[in-house]
Amino acid sequence: MAAVMDRLSQARDWYLRAVGALSEDGWGKPSLCAGWTASQVVAHVATGDQLVRGLVLDAMGRERAGEDLPSDFADRQRRFQTMAAWEPLQLRDAARTASERSIAALTEAMPRPELILKMPFGEVPPRIAATLRLNEYVIHGHDLLPALDGPDPVPEWFIPAALPDSINLLMRLHQRSPHKGKAASFHLHRTDGEGEWILRAQDGQAVAEPGHGKADAALRGPGEGLYWVMMGRGAPREHGVEVQGDEALAAALKEWFPGP
Repeated sequence: MAAVMDRLSQARDWYLRAVGALSEDGWGKPSLCAGWTASQVVAHVATGDQLVRGLVLDAMGRERAGEDLPSDFADRQRRFQTMAAWEPLQLRDAARTASERSIAALTEAMPRPELILKMPFGEVPPRIAATLRLNEYVIHGHDLLPALDGPDPVPEWFIPAALPDSINLLMRLHQRSPHKGKAASFHLHRTDGEGEWILRAQDGQAVAEPGHGKADAALRGPGEGLYWVMMGRGAPREHGVEVQGDEALAAALKEWFPGP
């Protein structure tokens, strides 16, 4: 648990450095998150942090003590629209405060695995919520690259840890897929390190099986390339990922496993 929280803090610090590096005109520039500006990305992360803090307090049976936190996913979306229009300084400060309070709440919850947080995609223990926040900090920090002066490589430990974790998280995210109830399979093969998986979706459920096997579509490439394709941040060829089998299905991977 300590390792998860340590990496969560590192990912948060990495993300906040990117937010702090945005110039005055950078906030209005496009991001890698389709259709969103840098301001919208930062507002999305901040309201996500606020929602998680509120859900942790609810799970622990604690009063929110006057804190203005989202009550549910729909409320978070309304707050996101408002926050995205804030002035950069106000938004930057809100992002830092929200992340600090979210991590403080998760730190308190982690020793209690029996707690269940009612996340928008399902009920999860604190460890899964912490892993999701960690991934979102790095994903959305990466999204800010077009609005920054130069690239900031993701932390060295991130891809080896995040790739298998994210594959497991994708199984939950299939519940939000427009293809839920249909059948498809995807083979993911990491070429610059260990890691092969088969993702199978059928009868409204999805499972991940480690190892090599046949699938409708196969994606083969470096770990970071596979990760960004899984997160919907570019086509396979843009990340050095080779596609075999059903190319149209491979291109629709994010439709089957919607996510950050």
